[in-house]
This record gives sequence, structure tokens and C-alpha cells, in this order.
Amino acid sequence: MDVWHIKDIKTQLENRNIATGREAISLAKWVFDDVLNLKEGQLVIQEKYLLLKNTLERLEAGEPVQYIAGHAWFFGYSFLVNQHVLIPRPETEELVDWILRDVKKQLNRLIRILDVGTGSGCIAITLKKELGENCEVVAIDISTQALSVAQQNSLILEAEVEFLEMDFLQTDGDFGMPFDIIVSNPPYVGRNLISAEMQAMLRYEPPIALYPEGQDVDIFYRRISELRGKLLSPEGSCYIELNEFRKEQIHTLFESNRWKNLEIRNDLQGFPRMLKAKSE
Repeated sequence: MDVWHIKDIKTQLENRNIATGREAISLAKWVFDDVLNLKEGQLVIQEKYLLLKNTLERLEAGEPVQYIAGHAWFFGYSFLVNQHVLIPRPETEELVDWILRDVKKQLNRLIRILDVGTGSGCIAITLKKELGENCEVVAIDISTQALSVAQQNSLILEAEVEFLEMDFLQTDGDFGMPFDIIVSNPPYVGRNLISAEMQAMLRYEPPIALYPEGQDVDIFYRRISELRGKLLSPEGSCYIELNEFRKEQIHTLFESNRWKNLEIRNDLQGFPRMLKAKSE
């Protein structure tokens, strides 16, 4: 039996042209720690050879390492992920951080939060974990399979979130009580507007979470903006992840539906990826 190190995995990744440089180091650590479950200096049994071979083949085919490992890291928490949910992105962490910084200024009352298109539940569960008893969180999704993943994550992470299976585009916005915060990372990728290369990169992730049906790529932003008066309390706020290439059009949608104090923020890469708007 051999002893493997992260640098050995990095070499194999580079030899197969899967990744190079810093990306290869990061990916090798994922494979070593999260797929193979190895520790430095540990003897490697035969099953690990077979698992590594299979992992390298899947990576060569373009499958994200998070799906191979079965989980993704988000805000320091490990979330189960599979082909029914999107892999959480760093820019979504930035959106959550923006909400937390704002909400923690007003924790003298209970905050009600609605997460539209919850997927793995990473946004809803993280907000509940970070805010605890100071918030109630409702998370909706049209996908039964995605909600199953989200519910598993809520149990594992011990976060009490109310999950509802619902087509948001068909809702009348009546949830019994208004929310203080709406948050969403909705489907916004125009299937016909992105390159074949980008489509290939996204082929392992669920189309329902990426591509809005029909010709209106802004349909989820449009519906959220239209339901301002029904969904939000008068002092409520909406935080959404943006299609960076349509920031002006989305800004105009919210402006035309009489949202106030609109603010667009760039992510750490310098791209306009987040919008906040106030109800009044």
C-alpha cells in the first residue's frame, strides 16, 4: 500500500489537463479531503485507487467536484448537493452577508424571511442558523427533488425552516402575513443567450434552476417586483442575485413597480451581481 499526499493528486490532475496551478491545488484538496476522505500520511487501500480513478474520469468529463463529493461548502456550513440542486456560489454568500449585516442592526423584533427558489436551502438555512430565534424563514421551490435535499440539509444543520412546494410564478402572493425580507437567486440564464461552452459547463446542474421557461429571461424578477405590496411589509426589503448582463433592465423593472432606494452591488470579482430594494 502507498501513502498519498495532496501534491500527488495535484500532479494527476495536471497530467490529465483537468486543472493547473492554484486551481489544481484547490481541486486536489477537494478530492483528497472530501471525496477520498484521506489524511496526510494515511495508508491507501485498494478501494481508494478505484475511487480516485472514477473521480478523475468524472472530473475529466466536466462534472463538478461538489457533486462527486456529495456536498458543497457555503458560509462555513456543509450542504448536501446532487443533480437536483445548484451548487452554492461565492456570490450568493455575499448576498447572504449583505442581508445579515442589515438585519443585525434591527434585531429588536422578529424578522420574517421568504426565500424564493430555495434549491439546496443554503440561503434559507444559513439565515436561520445565523439569526436563530430572531427570524422565521419560509422557503419555496417548484422542485420536489430540490425540496427533499433542502429538508435533509435543514435536519442535518438543525435549522427550523418551513419549506413549501410552490410555483412562484403562479402564486398570488398571499402567505397569510407579509414578510420583512424577500431573498432570491432565481433562474435567470437565457439558454439561447449563452455560448455552447457555457452550456456545456452547466450541463450537470438542474435546468429548472438555471433557465426560465419561455422567452422572458427576467420573468422571476418581474414577478417579484409586481408582488411588492402583497409579499412585503411597508418597511420590508428585497435582496436578489442579479443577471449581471441585465442589471439595467432589472433595475428598471423594480423602479417601474415603485420600489424605493434601489442599490446594486458588485461581487468580489467586480461584477454587478446583487440588488437591494425597499418596499417604501
